Amino acid sequence: SLLAIRVVELLEKDFGRLSKTLLFECRSVAELTEHLLEEFPERCAELTGTTTETTPGTTPGATPEAVTPGTGAAGAAVAVSAGPPQAEEPPASSTAPLDTTPAPALPAGAAGRAELPGGSGDIDPRAVAIIGVAGRFPQAEGLDELWANLLAGRDSITEVPRERWDAEALYDPDRSRVDRTYTKWGGFLQGVENFDAPLFSISPREAGTVDPQARLFLEACWAALDDAGYTPDTLVSTADPVHRKDVGVFVGAMYGEYQLHEAEERLRGNPVLANSAYWSIANRVSYFFDFQGPSTAVDTACSSALTAIHLAVESLRAGSSKVALAGGVNVLIHPNKYFMLGQGRFAAGDGRCRSFGAGGDGYVPGEGVGAFVLKPLADAVRDGDHIHAVIRGTAANHGGRTNGYTVPNPRAQADLVTKALRDAGLTAGDLDYVEAHGTGTALGDPIEIRGLVSAFARDGVKGAGDLPIGSVKSNVGHLESAAGAVALAKVLLQMRHRTLVPSLHATPANPEIDFGRIPFTVQQSTAPWHTRDGAARPLRAGISSFGAGGANAHIVVESPPPSAPRTPGGPQQVVVFLSARTDQALADTARRLHSHLTAARARGQEPRLADIAHTFAVGRPALERRAALAADSLDAL
Repeated sequence: SLLAIRVVELLEKDFGRLSKTLLFECRSVAELTEHLLEEFPERCAELTGTTTETTPGTTPGATPEAVTPGTGAAGAAVAVSAGPPQAEEPPASSTAPLDTTPAPALPAGAAGRAELPGGSGDIDPRAVAIIGVAGRFPQAEGLDELWANLLAGRDSITEVPRERWDAEALYDPDRSRVDRTYTKWGGFLQGVENFDAPLFSISPREAGTVDPQARLFLEACWAALDDAGYTPDTLVSTADPVHRKDVGVFVGAMYGEYQLHEAEERLRGNPVLANSAYWSIANRVSYFFDFQGPSTAVDTACSSALTAIHLAVESLRAGSSKVALAGGVNVLIHPNKYFMLGQGRFAAGDGRCRSFGAGGDGYVPGEGVGAFVLKPLADAVRDGDHIHAVIRGTAANHGGRTNGYTVPNPRAQADLVTKALRDAGLTAGDLDYVEAHGTGTALGDPIEIRGLVSAFARDGVKGAGDLPIGSVKSNVGHLESAAGAVALAKVLLQMRHRTLVPSLHATPANPEIDFGRIPFTVQQSTAPWHTRDGAARPLRAGISSFGAGGANAHIVVESPPPSAPRTPGGPQQVVVFLSARTDQALADTARRLHSHLTAARARGQEPRLADIAHTFAVGRPALERRAALAADSLDAL
């Protein structure tokens, strides 16, 4: 990297200001020559004593005709509706029979899209709905707390908690010391050691051998199913015994340091076990819930969670999964991580992720877990599911050979974004926001921006603009294998509230990014989220994750289709059933329901009383301790 910067500085003596990422884009002398001839033809002519000539029939600087955003053959999915309300309307989460009448021939340009019964709209058959979500992130025990932190522009980074290890004893700002580390900050979860083992039929002794990452992901999957309103037995709506348990589990993980504690204890003469196998994180979920679809752990470094979601979408499209649970998990459980980050010069020296900001010299690690319940959009609409968002397109690739093993490839990143957009049937101009990888490094961020600029230019989006971008890493740190999970959670929350939240530590800007000449601007304040063209269409966002070894992933998501109009109805007496394993857990369930209803009222999205009663009656496991709440209004409940 230092040599590449030096070469660029020498070239700048003849060509003026150049991108410091130039030699990461041009990987040979021939490519560099071609770039300079294209960008600086007159100066090249002066330096070589030649003249510039225009090929007959062409105009200097001419570019191919740009594609008008949003006019591709695939286009954007039309908002769907479940049809007119009935006099006796079933609860929102109940199922409806599938209309098996053959669909009429589709008009030109609509190939591959199925029409809803009643002709109320089209559904992209490749689109995937997110019907359940759960997560825990630094200083946020759930999504509501995460949203409050994002909205307030809170930096959730702290020093390493004393209960993890004595960070002060290992800290020294002198980066040359191999027996110390210059970083002592991170984004931490509270109570990673806590686990309700009996709930998951695990003995306390066995639970102690299970990596906290596996425990956290198991709990997150339970919570995500709760959010979706399903029990494991009702998740797949088919009578075919061959496919009734085709639920895939895909999880991103990249550090197995829990087993280091086993090694240390054995050296002390204590024969203990600590299982950090990645496969066990996914397999334990499949085992406990009796899911029999694919069960896969993914380690592509920092792109693990988003790659897991990409693979889950592919599994749903291929039919090997009818429903999928996907996400990522990351825990900072041993100081070895901090020695590795320090000696590799990966860590920030001041405890801040300065995404797209000046002075960034590394990233701050963070903990987190996120799980998403995914289902084909057509099935979710048919079954009346609550849809958080729709995944329209995904892509994964590798940077190939670059100037160094951990050096990103901006061309491959550009190709990745383009592939995901094409998979979605969209163009770059259809995006309203980009949740960037944005680790906050001096060269990594400019390389990412260069890739985005190239991808957008292919679709005719060039020059100065104000497309908002941001990175949640500036708030919670780099969650590594769970980075894609918290990025997706942030985008879902922004869509739910139709509000963009600030990306932190971006002022002053990274001097190697000329924001005055590119289509992007870092979102640094709270603002309403509107479609960029003002059209009445879904909000859309791209999300990027890049692995340290070159494995990348990008997904394109859009806000959910509008729900069918609901009949308000008059006062109705219902019984809401709550259940849990212990009395304390039962009280906690009641408190969470109260918080959920309060938050829903605050954002003007109160659920119907009948829907609540239905979900708690059929969408929750029946556990030992139970309560029945009779109510005729949300206030009474």
